[in-house]
Amino acid sequence: MEFLPRLLAVTEHITPAFIVIALGYLYHRIFKNEIDALVKVSMSLLVPAFAFVHLYRIEIAAAQINSVFLSAWIILLLPGLMAWLFFQGRDMTQRGLYLPIMFMNSVNLPFPILLSAYGDEAFPFALIFYLASLVGIFTIGLLVVSEGKGFLQLFREPVIYAIGTALWMNMADVEVSRILIHPLSLLEAATIPMVLLVLGMQLSRVKIQQWKLPLLAVFFRMGGGLVSAWLCIWIFGLDGLVKKVILLEGIMPSAVISALVAEKYQADPELVASTVVLATGFSILVIPLTLYALN
Repeated sequence: MEFLPRLLAVTEHITPAFIVIALGYLYHRIFKNEIDALVKVSMSLLVPAFAFVHLYRIEIAAAQINSVFLSAWIILLLPGLMAWLFFQGRDMTQRGLYLPIMFMNSVNLPFPILLSAYGDEAFPFALIFYLASLVGIFTIGLLVVSEGKGFLQLFREPVIYAIGTALWMNMADVEVSRILIHPLSLLEAATIPMVLLVLGMQLSRVKIQQWKLPLLAVFFRMGGGLVSAWLCIWIFGLDGLVKKVILLEGIMPSAVISALVAEKYQADPELVASTVVLATGFSILVIPLTLYALN
């Protein structure tokens, strides 16, 4: 009897994201505007501002940072390794497909769900997980999609400098002027809506002509993520709230930002966007079931 109320509570947090995606989809279908400029604005301005503001304000114990950060990297890399081993000898040349397999949505869906289910205490763990995935997609992710030139591309991404600066200022207790932090906070607030709108615009020009590869990618992302999360819990002896955060992050659907990166580097963007949509659709069932099991 308790399952339905919990399911409805989770749905209330997921529905707004779907509405914004749908608006982006409809907008592009009607007006047919180019989205390249929006992709560049999102990747070069909004995402760095989002990372800086959150990492500058973060408060979490050093010991917990290590276990969550390492767990996140295992959950990022292991599904990708599973997929790579599976695709060996199968002539799989779509390098962009590894993005939605490895990188989960660590912002749009988990933040409101974790805050609703477990309160503010869960937010620092979720933020460290987001940091790991953000660093991962702009290092390992770029190495995958830029055909071996990712190391150089990394230093062209403003988000990396935003992460480094924010962490240094946080640890050194450097105060940021209100003149600077207020505009950055405005940009931070615009990040998630813009990323979702761009995804919707991308999807409006996607014609799904095959289901096999996107469905396989969804299986490796969520199924591999769940296996990886349990492995991390066993390795690091995680328990309590940290355990719940790791499990929920592990089964999250493919990241919207993977579609942005794929679009920017022309690494199978339609295939990646299709995978993001399918994974997000499956998450409507997977997330509430996981919450129910954890509680």
